[in-house]
Amino acid sequence: MKDINSVSAKTMQGASLMILRTLVLYPIGFLAEVGLSRFLQPQDFGIYAMASFVTVILAGVLEVGLTASLTQRIKKPSQFEFQILFSLQLLVISLLVFALFLLGPNFFDWLKLDPGVRWIMLVLLICPWVSGIGSMSQVQLERKLRYPVFAKIDILRGFSYCTIAVLLAFYGWGVWSFVVAIIISTIVRTAVAFHAAPWTVRFRLNFFGMEKTLRSGFLFQASTITSLFRDHIGVILAGPLFGPQAVGYLNWAKNMTFYTSQVFTQVVSRVTFPSISRIQKNPTAVQEMVQATLKYINILTFPIIFIFAALIPEFVAVIFTSKWTPAIPVFYFYSIRMLGSNITTVHISVLNGLGHIRTSLRILSWWTFLDWIFAGIFCFWFGFHGVAIAYAVSVIPISIWLLFEVNKWAKISFYQTLYMPFLVSGSVGFLVWILKTWFEPSWSSIGILGSLGMCIYILLLFLIEGRSLLKEIQIFLRTLSNKY
Repeated sequence: MKDINSVSAKTMQGASLMILRTLVLYPIGFLAEVGLSRFLQPQDFGIYAMASFVTVILAGVLEVGLTASLTQRIKKPSQFEFQILFSLQLLVISLLVFALFLLGPNFFDWLKLDPGVRWIMLVLLICPWVSGIGSMSQVQLERKLRYPVFAKIDILRGFSYCTIAVLLAFYGWGVWSFVVAIIISTIVRTAVAFHAAPWTVRFRLNFFGMEKTLRSGFLFQASTITSLFRDHIGVILAGPLFGPQAVGYLNWAKNMTFYTSQVFTQVVSRVTFPSISRIQKNPTAVQEMVQATLKYINILTFPIIFIFAALIPEFVAVIFTSKWTPAIPVFYFYSIRMLGSNITTVHISVLNGLGHIRTSLRILSWWTFLDWIFAGIFCFWFGFHGVAIAYAVSVIPISIWLLFEVNKWAKISFYQTLYMPFLVSGSVGFLVWILKTWFEPSWSSIGILGSLGMCIYILLLFLIEGRSLLKEIQIFLRTLSNKY
């Protein structure tokens, strides 16, 4: 019981710190996106998304799969295992990137990119080489539930990325603004993680005794690979069909909707997975954690999604400039995706934390299949917008499936976690959409309408959940000052 209480306390503090960290980074990241949207062209966003797909994204998938297997298991990993998994990660991604560098001309013709982009890919190889060192430190931090360190890492990394990217874009560096910013921010993240949890860095390829860990890692890997090919249909399919500019519109809309929802959801899921892993043998504790996590993610993010969607034409006209107007329909469909992703992101973390990796892999595989089928159909009818439409449609059945799957292990109240936040947020979003017809689009009108919408939402929320919300806000503030 003492261990469960300790994990619950650390989880509450971790979730509180990660939310606080997000509130710090949110305006920084959003303003950075505004700056990049104004200084760069849609094609720059598209070229970077396509060039970084292999080096940064694939490396990240490889890192997630290997480290998750060490985080989820009960037995503490050894330095020997850290060294082997680190070596495997560097070897695989290096061979892949160098092969693509040599085969570049044919590969980039297919993606409708200038062959010179392969130099961007080669430079980005620095990222997985550096982050591989930090990923092993991250395992140690996650297993010990040292969430204050995660908050520190994310703030420093986010601030360094945003500052460098915007400055370089302002001085005309184009797509290289992204490249330099991601490399420096990766170095910052790795340095802070390694300082907090050092380990003996060594290249070693001896897999004796590692069969179970590698098998588990392969399942996590397969799950993240399905996510890779699901979340980057805009690059893989729309790139060859419609070119970098179309990918730029899709990537921009994805980034904008990320700031309405997933910027919060993903950081809380980072807390959920290791915490569920530590209490997986206690069904009551798991149920309470899942209920609280989903409820407050939705309460926090649903109003942002709806209000931002109501005002996105005004945001584009006034803040981002009219060059992004073709991306507005894409933004709406991605917003639907984000509503469902609140459910999917948390519930996949819960299933993995409970050790039901095969179940989550089966669901993710079907999800990827649906995304690609719908994307192929809708792209034929609607051009590059078809990718976003497919995302909006496919997330609905998968969200329902995950809700019922997790409900087998943790009974949750759909009214508190889903229906109430959705209905209140949707009503406020509709009200803002009506009220905006009385205003001329401007910085001040956007600020007034957005603030008014959030104030009405908070008022309605307190009318419905007042006493319990006040109690939980007190707990949130108290946990920030506790030491565990």
